[in-house]
Amino acid sequence: MQNYYNNPCFNYYGNYTDNRFIYANRQNTYTLDRQIGDVNGDGVPDMVYLVGDKNQNNFYQNIRIMVQDGSTLHWYVIPLNPNYSSAYDSWLFLGSFTGFSSRDIMVSLAVGGSGALTYYYVISFNNNNVEYLLGPEQFESIIQTLKIEIKYMDNYKVLVKSNKLNQSYIVDVSDRKEFYEGKVYNKEGKLIKPLDGFLLDIPHLYPIKTDGIASYKLMAQNTIAGTSHADSLGYTVTYWKYDRQSKTWVLDPEYFWVTLG
Repeated sequence: MQNYYNNPCFNYYGNYTDNRFIYANRQNTYTLDRQIGDVNGDGVPDMVYLVGDKNQNNFYQNIRIMVQDGSTLHWYVIPLNPNYSSAYDSWLFLGSFTGFSSRDIMVSLAVGGSGALTYYYVISFNNNNVEYLLGPEQFESIIQTLKIEIKYMDNYKVLVKSNKLNQSYIVDVSDRKEFYEGKVYNKEGKLIKPLDGFLLDIPHLYPIKTDGIASYKLMAQNTIAGTSHADSLGYTVTYWKYDRQSKTWVLDPEYFWVTLG
């Protein structure tokens, strides 16, 4: 993880009272989302805002988190990485990924593009201390550890295999015969030449509970691409929990699934 997350710039705003976040030099600052929950662990609900500066193209920049302590009414500003703090659309989620009584802060920043690129953060504010549990593009390297391969086979089949997990699925792509014939397969359904697909390593992440009394996990959904980014064959689905001792995200359970769509 980058040094930015190990040594965050953390600002304290004391008795800041403008709930609309519209002040002299920030006339273009807007509230993008708001959630209520105890994020510092004192048992009192806090107000958590996601705010950003709007430009002329409805694109928000300099997005940051603002927390109003429910007990003291003091304001805190939690910055995001300046290289990953812009979005067309965004949301906040509050839930415990760490097992503490306080809720962690999850941020989703949708940038757009052909792959619907989205950046994610998971941040702990327990005891009013900032700890970045997840930063943008961190899951790209995590997913790569699964060593997932996509290989076309004869008769309009595609193999999706994780060498690390020793697990595989066969995807039927016969519904794409009209598109593939003459390019990927001959008229007998045999491969014209060996062909690999690929996995889009940057996933879409969603908070999920698989056990009512356990902490939240992250569900990672990665696109399985065939001949191009636009040729989506489905998605791999994995579940990851945060391990406080190692401060890493751990696959749990140690399986992956394939969904079509």
